[in-house]
Amino acid sequence: MLARRIIARHVTSTTALAMLGATAILSGLQILFTYLGELGSLKEGYGAWEALKFVLWGAPGYLYEILPIAALIGAVLGLGTMASNSELIVMRSAGVSLWRIVGWVIRSALILVVLSFALSEWVIPHTSELAKSVKKHRTTAELGEVRGYWTREGQRFIYIDYANAQGQLNNIQVIDFDNNYRLRGTLNAEQGAFVKDGSWELEKTRQMDILKEGNAVAQHMEKMPLSLALQPKYVHMVTLDPEDLSPSQLVSFMQYMHEYSQVPKTYQLAFWKKVGGPFALIALVVIACSFIFGPLRQQSMGFRLVIALFIGLTFFYLQDFLGYASLVYAPSPAWFVFIPIVLMFIGGGYLLHRAR
Repeated sequence: MLARRIIARHVTSTTALAMLGATAILSGLQILFTYLGELGSLKEGYGAWEALKFVLWGAPGYLYEILPIAALIGAVLGLGTMASNSELIVMRSAGVSLWRIVGWVIRSALILVVLSFALSEWVIPHTSELAKSVKKHRTTAELGEVRGYWTREGQRFIYIDYANAQGQLNNIQVIDFDNNYRLRGTLNAEQGAFVKDGSWELEKTRQMDILKEGNAVAQHMEKMPLSLALQPKYVHMVTLDPEDLSPSQLVSFMQYMHEYSQVPKTYQLAFWKKVGGPFALIALVVIACSFIFGPLRQQSMGFRLVIALFIGLTFFYLQDFLGYASLVYAPSPAWFVFIPIVLMFIGGGYLLHRAR
């Protein structure tokens, strides 16, 4: 039992260090190449220093994207090193099963899974805004401003000429319809402010109600309350790319959109990609294990890395292609996001089963 714990610790630490090393190297290369690319976009007010700040603030996003590839390469390097030293042969001879070794490697990959969740939930939504503020010469508060925004809540359509994340509105138009889409009334206001959840206060309003007889009644008020489920955070979310929103933000925004209108598929795609991210990472680790124990066990380390990179890039290109194709051809992007992941699990599991 003690010997097995020592072996488990050795396999886990070796592959974890290899994954973290691959993550650091790939992240450094990504930052360097992105910065070199930004140097070609320099202009007045956006110099080399601003480009560096833009790249550094965007670094968490680059790190999040390369984590699955880093896990794949790290697993190949870690297990490959042990295979070259005949350590895996000794482990198998000692009665350690192949699936147990794979489980230890997956356990080490959980470090990257936790890191990817932390980045997507707490870091990227903030740093992506800071990166955009550097490039667009605007504060994060100004980036949260929306002009010409339409939204719908049931049979009520709202147009807002200006809104910001602090809950300030300008030039609001509200159009109410009945269930048969007959016009019930309109409301115009010069300004508005958020009070609390579900409640806004409008200023300098002009309301017109259409009666059943067809007559219209108009009234002017300096201030009036208005019930809207719209919240400043939702106004702010529409200024961000769906990929830059955290999983919790995507869930909250989609719940709001689902209750009152239709959820854009781009937000569904971004959500399911974030949900599938940890599974994609583990699937690539399973593929990496199949390389070492399966058909590539007699090949050199360089050849294994080339094949690993080819498989990893093919996986992500396929997932991106199917994801965007799902915006047109599928009722839910979830199916197309998880198809490549399932194929990777099946392929890796089959190769490992043969090697057993």
